[in-house]
Amino acid sequence: MTSAGRYAELAAATRSFKAELLTRSQFERLIESGSLAETVSAVTGGHITSVEGIDLTPVESYLTQNVIEITERLASYAPQDSKPLISLFAKSFAFECVKAILSASAARVPAEEALRHIIPAGKLTSDRCKDLVEAHNPTRVVESIEDEGLKRFLLPKLTGEGAGIQTIAAIDQYYFTRLWAASNLPDPLDAQSAKSLIGEAIDHVNILVAFRSRLMGLDSRMAANMMVPVNYGLSQSFDEMPEANNTQNLARILEKSRYGGVLQGSAAFDAAEVEHALNRSHARTCINAFAGSPFNVGLALAFLFLKNYELRDIFGLINAKANSLPTERALEALVLYQS
Repeated sequence: MTSAGRYAELAAATRSFKAELLTRSQFERLIESGSLAETVSAVTGGHITSVEGIDLTPVESYLTQNVIEITERLASYAPQDSKPLISLFAKSFAFECVKAILSASAARVPAEEALRHIIPAGKLTSDRCKDLVEAHNPTRVVESIEDEGLKRFLLPKLTGEGAGIQTIAAIDQYYFTRLWAASNLPDPLDAQSAKSLIGEAIDHVNILVAFRSRLMGLDSRMAANMMVPVNYGLSQSFDEMPEANNTQNLARILEKSRYGGVLQGSAAFDAAEVEHALNRSHARTCINAFAGSPFNVGLALAFLFLKNYELRDIFGLINAKANSLPTERALEALVLYQS
């Protein structure tokens, strides 16, 4: 069967879902709309019409579950060899939940406060998240993970120097390494389309690890240990980044890489600004993927990355509305709006 035949159903479903992504004008209308309740009703299609105080967890959980369901639907349309790669995207939400629980537990954040920043996913219900945060026991958190591979990967990292931060970084290492491995598809065009999107995302994660390591004052060995062991387009910058003495030096190292233009002037950036710049650049790469042939797995992956950026944007938008932030400040932090 030709690639067109194998991917016809997935391509049609992907384009249909992409047409529902929020546009710039829709983002503007949402941020300028009346009350928080009206905004919540709009982004949930009327399924949630009120919120209690500034606790947005029910809204975020509903929207997250919607993206998980879309991911699972796309996986069902995919050819057999591409299903595992698409299905991996649905697991990322449970992994993010584990990271948030570990962070809150390590910082001994009160459970009520912590749950405002944790989005339950998979078997990690709100009650389960609360129990794990209150226990202040990272081993118990890791043992609660459904993914046996991730559990085995994390348990040895729970002790030793910098155990807390390295355990959290290890979740990204595990997830992105699995994505990269799953992109080794039999069809060379499939593999190329997948690796171009996933590889750029991994490079961006590693750049952020390097920036955050410098801001936290971590040594080069620890910074290198926290990076995803995949060098897609960073070339020699991959090995040089952990050795950077400060963010200015790091920015100069990255000027030699393919991402130098994205981070132009990054010597003055903080980690959040660097992340915004990288996310917007990757979003543009994903948007451009729709200009090529639709008959490969890359189209679905590009959409899923974009859907995740949209999800983050909506979270940012409703949080801005809940905290009465100025419209300009809220829009500046959005990824799709600026891409």
